[in-house]
Amino acid sequence: MGLARSIRLRNELFAAWRSSRPYLCRYHSTSFPACPAGLPSNFDVLPEISSALKYGRPVVALESTIISHGMPYPQNLTTAKEVESIVREEGSVPATIALLDGRVKIGLTDEDLSRLALAGESAVKASRRDLALVASRSGIGSTTVSATMILAHLAGIKVFVTGGIGGVHRGGEESMDVSADLTELGRTPVAVVSAGVKSILDIGRTLEYLETQGVPVVSYGTDKFPAFYTRDSGFKSIARLDSPRECAELIRHQDILGLQSGMLIAVPIPEKDAVVDSETMNHVVKSALKRADKMGITGKDITPFLLAEIKSLTQGKSLEANISLIRNNARVGSRIASELATLVGNSRRAISVKDSDSPERSNRPLIIGGSVLDITSKFLDPAPQAGTSSPGHIYQSLGGVGRNVAEACHRTGGRPVFYSAVGNDYAAETIMEEMASFGMDVSNIEKIDGAATASYSATLDGAGEMLYAVADMAIHHRIGESDEALDSLIRGHRLVAFDGNLSVACISRIIDSAGRHGTQCLFEPTSVPKAVDFLKVLDRVNPAGVKGTVRYVTPNGQEAIEMAKVVASLGIPLPLPRPSDLPILKAHEGLLEACYALTGLFAVQIIKLGADGVLLVIDPENGAQLDFIHLPPAERIENCVSVTGAGDTLVGAFLSKLSKSSKSSFEARRRESLVEAVLYGQAAAALTLMSPKAVSPALAP
Repeated sequence: MGLARSIRLRNELFAAWRSSRPYLCRYHSTSFPACPAGLPSNFDVLPEISSALKYGRPVVALESTIISHGMPYPQNLTTAKEVESIVREEGSVPATIALLDGRVKIGLTDEDLSRLALAGESAVKASRRDLALVASRSGIGSTTVSATMILAHLAGIKVFVTGGIGGVHRGGEESMDVSADLTELGRTPVAVVSAGVKSILDIGRTLEYLETQGVPVVSYGTDKFPAFYTRDSGFKSIARLDSPRECAELIRHQDILGLQSGMLIAVPIPEKDAVVDSETMNHVVKSALKRADKMGITGKDITPFLLAEIKSLTQGKSLEANISLIRNNARVGSRIASELATLVGNSRRAISVKDSDSPERSNRPLIIGGSVLDITSKFLDPAPQAGTSSPGHIYQSLGGVGRNVAEACHRTGGRPVFYSAVGNDYAAETIMEEMASFGMDVSNIEKIDGAATASYSATLDGAGEMLYAVADMAIHHRIGESDEALDSLIRGHRLVAFDGNLSVACISRIIDSAGRHGTQCLFEPTSVPKAVDFLKVLDRVNPAGVKGTVRYVTPNGQEAIEMAKVVASLGIPLPLPRPSDLPILKAHEGLLEACYALTGLFAVQIIKLGADGVLLVIDPENGAQLDFIHLPPAERIENCVSVTGAGDTLVGAFLSKLSKSSKSSFEARRRESLVEAVLYGQAAAALTLMSPKAVSPALAP
């Protein structure tokens, strides 16, 4: 195909994309699903929880009976909010579960919490047997341990925090009064974190019953099994686990084995808050039991009555202990959930690359780079006052060179595998949710606890001129920290692209791994300083190794010139520049010499020249003269909205086009294939110039 015809087809493609733009923009959405797929229709899942479950963030289920029946108002409401706050502080999302107006609520709003707290004991204390009845009557139901386990499991929540579980009541060998909590633990795979079993129960028989049900019972940080208000029940658990990681490993391996029972992780009350020793508490419980027997109180009314009696007999100390232990359990449970999310996330990443040698995966470009949340604040007042707030507009958008390249590749049909790193925070949730909303694969975006998602915040005056900006990009140097994970991702891919945001160590590992697996690489410099930093890899990889692996480089004109200056100083054997009559090389001083210098490291240079189009430089690698091809822009854009992301879009679309051709057909017509791929990228970039977003939503395969 001749160059003139290729350019004409590019322009036709751009026109087609441009005309379809209003219709294709429908894919841009940041709304959350009301409920994860597959849940019953009467489930309402808070958006924050739905998103967390979708993207592997830790979630902790909380019961609601402790709100309605465990404490008086307003302590119940205050404690419920404090517990949710503790769960958040430890990195998880709280999901208090209840039934309101016949709807199952996975997560309660502040209004819901207040309503339940005020309802108190008028709310139905709902166990497994009561769920359908409460729902059918559109009533208010607070969930017990058993009901919370069921609903948490249906929602996909693995960790549930409570005060203490029910069990075999004293005298249960005659009354057969056994809590449904125990049978639920035997058949519902949820890990329950509690302060053991309530002191009012027959703890020995409860543990025997759990053993019969096949429920692992472990203690956290002790060999002793706690008894709610006291740290030692006089019994031992089957094992002692000393860290959230150990607990998470137990949960994960129970899941791997396919065991459908739950488990009990018993956390002793903090020593300073224990009411009394176990012997004294035993006497208190016996007194309360005698009074209950005398009054004829049985069934599900017995537990609230006994707790109230114990509160009276201990002069309120038991309530203080109850609040202390639920706070402590929330802290431990949230840490366990966070560790579990990390373990499961790592496992999913391993699963996602286990078929990396498959032909299907080989044709998908792997893109490694930064993900950024961009925030722009613009004052309405052209001269805003310092030291006070002023009216204006705040805009939020997705950015990051690697992310932009991956989105452009995806929107043009390249089906990329995108590897990046984000924090375990709301910025990460925003990025992943929006990317998933238009169908991108986000399964290989790694969440790093304790790190902040990369963000860029710019403040503009009323005229749109920048006043100042803050960039927090530290997490980019955490990408690709694991050699094994990086190698597993690269293996089997035909083409890997990476941006200049990565650390030199990571880039070196990419080049080494790609070289061993016969994978070709593309380097997107990102900026002049990062383009120059890339050359530090030559301290670790020899130039021949770089050129044999990093086949493509996509700098702008200035990046190319600055990189070339450093390359020329390294003593690498380079071809002598030959004069060229190509007008574009005469128009950009130093560009010809830069192209010759960069052939020492790259076989193909795609140099972005803004309004002057693209200069494609191909090294035949057979001693022949360099092949310079100038490709003017698709169209002079009169209504340019933003240049941000246009170069990234070009690279993403180029990768998409390259990935669609077989290796043999590409090599047979290498020059033509490269020209077609760059022209394809230019058409995509032109459309992005007309969009306020970093990548135009109007792009299509």
